[in-house]
Amino acid sequence: MTPENINQTKYNEIHQLFFDTAAKFPENIAMIAGGGKGKSYSYAEVESMVKNLASWLLSRNRMEKKEIGIISENRPEWGIAYLAILTAGGTVVPIDANLKTNEISYIVNHAELDLVFCSGKFESILQGIGRELKILSFEKDSANYFYPSNQPAIESARVEKNNTALLIYTSGTTGNPKAVELTHRNILSNLEGIKAALDFNSGRIFLSILPLHHTLEGTCGFLAPITSGCKIVYARSLKSKEIVEDIKNNRITCMCGVPLLYEKMHHSFMKAIDNAPSTRKILFKLFYSVSRVGWSLKKRWGRTLFKSLREKAGLGSIDFFVSGGAALPLQISKFFNLIGFNMIEGYGLTETSPALSFTRLDNVIFGSVGEPLDNVRLKINNPNDQGIGEIIVQGENITPGYRDNPEKTAELIKDGWLYTGDLGKIEKGCLFITGRAKNLIVSAAGKNIYPEEIEEKLMESGKVLEAVVFGRKKKDKQQGEDVCALIVPMLDALKEQYNISVNNPDMKAIHNIIAELVKEVNNQMATYKRITIFDVQLEELEKTSTKKVKRFVYK
Repeated sequence: MTPENINQTKYNEIHQLFFDTAAKFPENIAMIAGGGKGKSYSYAEVESMVKNLASWLLSRNRMEKKEIGIISENRPEWGIAYLAILTAGGTVVPIDANLKTNEISYIVNHAELDLVFCSGKFESILQGIGRELKILSFEKDSANYFYPSNQPAIESARVEKNNTALLIYTSGTTGNPKAVELTHRNILSNLEGIKAALDFNSGRIFLSILPLHHTLEGTCGFLAPITSGCKIVYARSLKSKEIVEDIKNNRITCMCGVPLLYEKMHHSFMKAIDNAPSTRKILFKLFYSVSRVGWSLKKRWGRTLFKSLREKAGLGSIDFFVSGGAALPLQISKFFNLIGFNMIEGYGLTETSPALSFTRLDNVIFGSVGEPLDNVRLKINNPNDQGIGEIIVQGENITPGYRDNPEKTAELIKDGWLYTGDLGKIEKGCLFITGRAKNLIVSAAGKNIYPEEIEEKLMESGKVLEAVVFGRKKKDKQQGEDVCALIVPMLDALKEQYNISVNNPDMKAIHNIIAELVKEVNNQMATYKRITIFDVQLEELEKTSTKKVKRFVYK
């Protein structure tokens, strides 16, 4: 599919695409709660509930104000409410369930919500916001239970492609969040591009882990499978052990995750290998080396060599993992692919619905986020001598802008191109992300330093759980910035190599170990890129609800 023929889609509405899917697969399980142990809903049941609820919204004059909020943990009712709001001609306002009360209050008031769907724990929070709200609870024992019965059947409200389907509030780092408008056209276009890049079919079983308010999960982990006849299993929690159990018990085939999740899974694998008998360790290293050779020959020998390892880990049913939301460390991508998993990396923004590129299974290049979607135009603006410049994009998936914020919209979209703020380059048709423009560190000589590159080097050691690198203005009015790092050590690895106590860690000894590591990393890089100041902490770095490090906290 090319950008020119994307308009050939027959759909104007997201919900109509779902209804057509439900008609094809009425008996298929659409969604199931509690890691596969909770209530399940067939496609026919979901369609009936969606139309029933949409009818109630319309009959009660609830659609005079089109914006309707949803705040809840991941569960089937979230998706039912989402589709019902769209069917009634409304706009979904997904609210991050991890926000503080004052942040929830800001969104409720900015969007002028008078109706919000929620799970039980948010009822009292919403009631205390101070705005007159109609609350519809997902809990059956609540007086505000959301599901009305015996409503007259409806087709759906009339919706145009350019009607706003979603109003998504981005996490604000230095001020109030921006409200991103995404239309039915934006989402439908992105679904077409995603489905052309990834293998979606009605036999797929997805595990939903990432918060549904986030566009990656909302589009790739909910709408893409629910409009393809797939089953969605909602994970019980974000605990690695329960996630693996949910995968094993439900024979999960696909999952979207963020790098932090895969880093923890990788850590679990390595810990199990370290604790294995010496013969097994040797065998693993041998197989891993053979798999690496096979990869260089474009052979996926790891699929066979590590089949028993994947099965023993409870992950034998996985067809592919998708990583997005942040850069996946190179060694993590290599590890999963070399032991036989299909690790797909994606790139995108909330403002692009969100996907812009995905790695294709027949063209995985380590360090790349893959090829642009077929219906997206992507180019590098003003590349330097290394081919690195700002990534700018065009396509039907591009937001019309930020609500009530023309200045920020004008900064985002110029002459029909969306300026991502990310830096990258294109090699052999694949996109490589080199960093975020606003994270760029400038040396005294005016050279560009990409902190993500240095963080990658630190992570490769196996001694670092996570790290953030940032620039800080030099003292005494000197030109340029110092390259600073805050490093969180991996205590289990230090215990294994240096006999560091996990329960009562010797911080002086740890600092000395990390100092040696920083010296090693510095020796691998040009002088102007070297870390000049570093510190160590044991607590994990502060993150957003989508598990991105809050860099601004550490500058």
